[in-house]
Amino acid sequence: MILLAVACAGIGLAESRKLSEREKQLEGFLRFLTAAQAEIRYSSLPVGELIFSHRRSALVLEACAQLMEQGEPFQQAWRQASQTGGRQDVSFFRAFGRELGTTDMEGQMSHLKLYRELTAARLREASADREKKGRLYRQLGIFGGIAVALVLW
Repeated sequence: MILLAVACAGIGLAESRKLSEREKQLEGFLRFLTAAQAEIRYSSLPVGELIFSHRRSALVLEACAQLMEQGEPFQQAWRQASQTGGRQDVSFFRAFGRELGTTDMEGQMSHLKLYRELTAARLREASADREKKGRLYRQLGIFGGIAVALVLW
């Protein structure tokens, strides 16, 4: 019974942690977008070099860099890597990568600016979710586990 209560509490904590991880990944992606905008403007770095130099910022960048090291072209690597984000961010990341590196510098700057704004909005949403839902998941896990243990006792 105690094991069941602890398991329920663990599930609540794990769900809460997922919300924190999403927030952390979006923060890293936002930092990448800001840096990429400056690097494209001032040094005209190719997309592959951008990904490699910022691979530690977010899981999607790390996954893309690993696939590119294995010989995958950027577009294919990005499409596969976009699956590493949370369910709600897969199509967002996929759409970002579809256009990255396909236009001139001004087009890239506009693309990065747009995605910085969209990412900032998603980050605000993720922060609010973490604060509200994270606490709820932890409490539901703990109290649900206690309730199940009491019912079975």
